Amino acid sequence: MNSILFYAPILFQTLGFGSGASLISSVLTSGMLVLATLVSMALVDRFGRRAFFLEAGFEMFCYMIAVAITLAFKFGEGETLPKAIGWFLVVIICLFVFAYGRSWGPLGWLVPSELFPLETRSAGQSMVVCVNLLFTALIAQCFLVSLCHLKYGIFLLFAGLIFIMSSFIFFLLPETKRVPIEEVYLLWKDHWFWKKYVEDDDEKDIKKPTT
Repeated sequence: MNSILFYAPILFQTLGFGSGASLISSVLTSGMLVLATLVSMALVDRFGRRAFFLEAGFEMFCYMIAVAITLAFKFGEGETLPKAIGWFLVVIICLFVFAYGRSWGPLGWLVPSELFPLETRSAGQSMVVCVNLLFTALIAQCFLVSLCHLKYGIFLLFAGLIFIMSSFIFFLLPETKRVPIEEVYLLWKDHWFWKKYVEDDDEKDIKKPTT
């Protein structure tokens, strides 16, 4: 998502648009991102975090596959894309941005703030911000080089990463909708995987030294 937002004008020029149309397309994708964030704010507490993550993850995966297949068949060395194909890709990218903007974008900040108990919340959020900004910088530096070398394959790579991310949500992320921070530890305690790493209160009392 960051690579698309950072390099949207260059990406659309690569698809055969002029500089003016590329800038307009870039503004359009940014507007879709803002609209999608408002949708997320209005509906995420009704449908839940996992539902937004998984539904949008499926959409984003399909959109990246569609872009990759279209470019693989229609985008060759020195060839210009037909305008119809170019606009089709713009629509697909806008839909991708809209799916991201109502799910992984805002919820990537919301959900971590809900997952950590009060004792570790500050440290946990600090790590979230650090990792997020680190990978944002790496993607900004590597995207153009990857696009030149992998061509349409870069979108297959993105699709693979989206599949991994969505699988992580499906199997390992508990639903945090309307769960008080004081009760977050119960999510981990009752989860099929994470409960192996969460101690019961009784076990903690047993381990406390007696005087």
